[in-house]
Amino acid sequence: MLNKLIAAVSATLVLASLAPGSALAAHRTPVAKAGAVGAGGQVAAGSGYSISHDGTGAYTIDVPAGFFHSCPAVMVTPAGGNGDVPIANDYNYISCGNHGEVKIQIRIVGRSSGNLQDNAFHFVMVDTY
Repeated sequence: MLNKLIAAVSATLVLASLAPGSALAAHRTPVAKAGAVGAGGQVAAGSGYSISHDGTGAYTIDVPAGFFHSCPAVMVTPAGGNGDVPIANDYNYISCGNHGEVKIQIRIVGRSSGNLQDNAFHFVMVDTY
């Protein structure tokens, strides 16, 4: 399933790169990283990244230096439910860009309560050049 998600995102980016005036059309192939993370912060799928569970509903994804060329666009989606309907947010970049390490904080809150809650999630990061 994760491979299908990566393929779909990559195909979309390739189509976008063919559009007239596109920055990608000139010379670059999109770079993407995707993964699935368990509610406790364990890597459930994907590789080349690490994850920390920083507290209830708080996670940090860390992609080592050299993978991305700039700050990637990030999409986070909750996987399943753990009580209240989860809403996942890419909360804050800790570090990003210039061939450096990419670290981003993820927060998951309950839709009704607004309280942080642990929940599994999927993510996709795509280099924006």
